[in-house]
Amino acid sequence: MYIEKLVDENIGPIGKISVEFPFCQDGRPKPIIFVGENGSGKSTLLSNIVDSLYTIAAAQFDNALQSNDHGAGHQYYKAIIPTEIKIGNKYLYSYIRFRNNPAVQYLFKSGKISVNDFKNKMPDCSSLPFSWDENGNFKKANASQKDAERIFETDVVCYFGPDRYEKPLWMGNKYFELDDSLHPTVQARRSKVLRNPITVKNVTDANLRWLMDVIVDSRSDIRVNQDGGLSLDHVHVGNLLAMGVARKNLETILSKILGTAVYFSLSFRDGGVSRFMIMECETNKVIAPTLDSLSTGQIALFNMFSTIVRYADCNDLNKSISLADISGIVVIDEIELHLHTSLQKEILPKLIQLFPRVQFIITSHAPLFLLGMQEEFGNDGYEIYEMPNATKISVECFAEFQRAYDYFKATQTYQRDAEAAIEATRAGLASKVMVITEGATDWKHMKTAMMVLKEKPEYCDLFSGLDFEFLEYEPANSQNHAQYKLEMGNKTLTSICENYAKMPHEAKYIFIADCDVEETTKKLGDTSGRFKKWSNGIYSFTIPVPENRRDTPKICIEHLYSNDEIKTEVAIEGVKRRLYMGFEFDPRGLATGIDRFCERASVCGPGKINIIEGTQGDRITSIKNTEGVNNYALSKMNFAKYVSEHPGDFNFDNFVEIFKTIKEIIHDGMPTCQNM
Repeated sequence: MYIEKLVDENIGPIGKISVEFPFCQDGRPKPIIFVGENGSGKSTLLSNIVDSLYTIAAAQFDNALQSNDHGAGHQYYKAIIPTEIKIGNKYLYSYIRFRNNPAVQYLFKSGKISVNDFKNKMPDCSSLPFSWDENGNFKKANASQKDAERIFETDVVCYFGPDRYEKPLWMGNKYFELDDSLHPTVQARRSKVLRNPITVKNVTDANLRWLMDVIVDSRSDIRVNQDGGLSLDHVHVGNLLAMGVARKNLETILSKILGTAVYFSLSFRDGGVSRFMIMECETNKVIAPTLDSLSTGQIALFNMFSTIVRYADCNDLNKSISLADISGIVVIDEIELHLHTSLQKEILPKLIQLFPRVQFIITSHAPLFLLGMQEEFGNDGYEIYEMPNATKISVECFAEFQRAYDYFKATQTYQRDAEAAIEATRAGLASKVMVITEGATDWKHMKTAMMVLKEKPEYCDLFSGLDFEFLEYEPANSQNHAQYKLEMGNKTLTSICENYAKMPHEAKYIFIADCDVEETTKKLGDTSGRFKKWSNGIYSFTIPVPENRRDTPKICIEHLYSNDEIKTEVAIEGVKRRLYMGFEFDPRGLATGIDRFCERASVCGPGKINIIEGTQGDRITSIKNTEGVNNYALSKMNFAKYVSEHPGDFNFDNFVEIFKTIKEIIHDGMPTCQNM
């Protein structure tokens, strides 16, 4: 049984949607994914689908719906609530048609709508098998007892809601109690009893019990012959091999999740606290002593897909042997729940691909999961609909996701490279304090400033005993020869600082950032120049805001110079270039007085001190364009180089507070003279 069509109207945020569920030419269902902002109706849509499954099951199975408190009658999975009718309308309804023989239809409605009015809205439902009171609430599926029994004992039908969870290994049982009806145990088949609960929650124990059965079934008795040889006893080899495939299928699922080949092992009954263990194939070492010792994300993912196999196995033992033969409907709300990005993008789509005859109906907020689906299924192997209008999203929408993922991967690489450079530099510094700056120009300005200031008598005491080293590096795209070429933006710097604070160090590390990004300023320091003391010898601060910048405190390193110094002209390839500042232009990006035009008007206007330079996509051109110069903006790197080569042209007094803070950090925790 598969869903063929869904029509919802006037339900919560949903106006009217009509979705034809996709299938391959050979009849296999394609995964369908609903995306959208919070409150756009994704969970509402799924609740209607899940309610239809409960309503169909109730035609045959006494335990499909929960009993009322007093034991009389039952409660619907989804109550019909007139207040759910979209504001300004008189009715709501949800209609679902299933691809089945005979066709099964489901409908629930509330408010005022007649049978004829409904048929006029749904011309392809002229054979609607229902009738109802125009003004009353109504819910029904036309499945017979035989239909329901055949569906639920042939297909996997289950729902993983956003409240699915697994009890952590460390949590006491009394703090995590759940209805036992959600934990099927080994039991005889009973008529009119639904063995596989539709809603799946906290199934680790149930899956583990079943896994033990699978492992036992895949083993054989060994007999010693009269001649001393070994042979199998009391077993049919064909059955043994088949059960071995079932076990291998489950090991394959977990291997994909863990990123290494594993197998399931049973220890001796007195072999320790766990009878069941997860072993690595290559090393034969224990990966995990039991299922619930895996991470929350790993166990959630394994339970999701092993439950599909377990449900199929419960219906037909052969289904666990051939995953491609498992059929049914699996509904998953917020599929990325608990999952790291690598599991979302690289593993989830591969696990879905293992079940080609299962109709996966999914909601997601995760672009990386969608990107992984495109890579695994291709452009036509699945479909995405954006709520609340159920608009089908074309493949072109994925360009933004790809750029986001590429940036994410590049950021990971940048951070690894930066940490490697820090460690390599650290190795040659003994116990010296190490200073890591946000940008490749920041340490250059500070180094030049220190060289100039320490020669001035008034700063003699400040620089006496001030012993530290900068991490010296060039940008990743630099053409200059350098030992280290890194991208050290504010986010990378912050991440490394946070990571280093978790590890013990023999020496101190100081992380210094610009204070032009509010989030970074809050994490690493404040505009007063005071430092933040982390754990394990890690310190951080943002560059102090000088008195002349108090009105515009979001500054970068260049703002420690005066405006005139910032606008120093430097001849590059015969063209006089310089840094520009936002206040030199009007809000349109025009500076008619100096014949200049800034292409990025958002950084321009009165009071704006943004540094406009030549390597960040900002172009400064001539309004009249008489000289044919492509860009008059100087790069920050060339400005830093000019400052280092002409230090006498600049005033470095605003850098003094940086070195005062560094010295205060160096002396932090050291014994005072009185204590020595």
